[in-house]
Amino acid sequence: MNRTLLVLSGPTHEYIDPVRFIGNASSGLMGKAIAEEALRHNDQIIFISGPVAPTHLPDLGSAGQVVRVTEAEEMLVAAQSHFHAADVIIFAAAVADYTPQEKQTEKMAKSEEELILRLKATPDIAKTLCASKTENQIALGFALQTAEGEKNARRKLKSKNLDGIVLNTPATLGAESGSFSFLSAKNDAFEPWGTISKTKCAEHIFQALEKISREK
Repeated sequence: MNRTLLVLSGPTHEYIDPVRFIGNASSGLMGKAIAEEALRHNDQIIFISGPVAPTHLPDLGSAGQVVRVTEAEEMLVAAQSHFHAADVIIFAAAVADYTPQEKQTEKMAKSEEELILRLKATPDIAKTLCASKTENQIALGFALQTAEGEKNARRKLKSKNLDGIVLNTPATLGAESGSFSFLSAKNDAFEPWGTISKTKCAEHIFQALEKISREK
């Protein structure tokens, strides 16, 4: 065992009523690929996942544990309990940005009337946790962008106190591959990884981790 990795994966589902929710198309495949690469590095893994298919969860065996959550608040609470024990934190989850201000306890009946849904922002999990990141910890995030990708990734890299960030696009959601690039906080270099599988992306992430570890 080399390190303890905390990996956040999958979407969150922010429930409006018992059957309807706000979410996204994240499959958890990227997080699974990262966990499987961590196994090859003999790391200990805490894997916190939003709701995904069981086949999209890693089989960690004795190398760690899988913690399943549903909503953003639950993911934050679960991550907080493991954060300070982790050497490396990888924020690969696609957390919903908004959640209903009021959650209905009963299924809402369909109506012909207009429905107004009031939303509030979910917690920024990476920013919240990394505010107390130590010098010995490494934190990597993901930025899924549709426009001005590099500019927005740089902004997120700084505002969330990350050591590196992987830039991708919505085409990666639910897919086996995608277009990925990487930004490091240390040297400010933009490194295109091209269109690759998520397994290969995970390999690149661990190469980036090794480089960041040497530079610390």
